[in-house]
Amino acid sequence: MILSKDDLKHMRKEAGMTQEELAEEVGVSQAYIARMETGNLDPKLSKVAKIVEILSPPVRPTCADVMTPNPATVGARDPLAQAASIMKQRNYSQLPVMRGGAVIGYVTERDIIRNLNLNMNEVSVEAVMNRSGVPIVDELTPLFTVVPLFQMYQAVMVQKQGRLSGIITRSDLLHIDD
Repeated sequence: MILSKDDLKHMRKEAGMTQEELAEEVGVSQAYIARMETGNLDPKLSKVAKIVEILSPPVRPTCADVMTPNPATVGARDPLAQAASIMKQRNYSQLPVMRGGAVIGYVTERDIIRNLNLNMNEVSVEAVMNRSGVPIVDELTPLFTVVPLFQMYQAVMVQKQGRLSGIITRSDLLHIDD
């Protein structure tokens, strides 16, 4: 048997199901499940597969699953023109602003448009960037926990072992496959 009797019983209890409830979901009798759990029945592979599907926790996407990896960044002291150029080339609406390997803010299309009257080669990104707390989460953070952040923020930065590894934008959320 692919699924041991101990595994079956443990998974069923972890799922909070009784033998009767599992039997109903699988389309077998309660006695069938009981015999499987005691090791007195060698079930068909199709029944085992259905049981595993029912008892396995749903796979929930993490931030790593939807993020844009290795996002382009701009340094705080870089000219605003450089940020505008990167955003145009990559079709980005915002860029993380870095200083010494740490995210210190972000610059958006809106920030650039507001400052079109300035010489963008002479103005630093730092002078116009958003300094409001940039949400930074770990790659393994479940996606459902960060979705509410998009009510207040344009993007969420993603890190792995303390280093920027990706970015999630609102448009990334539109591409999630169910």
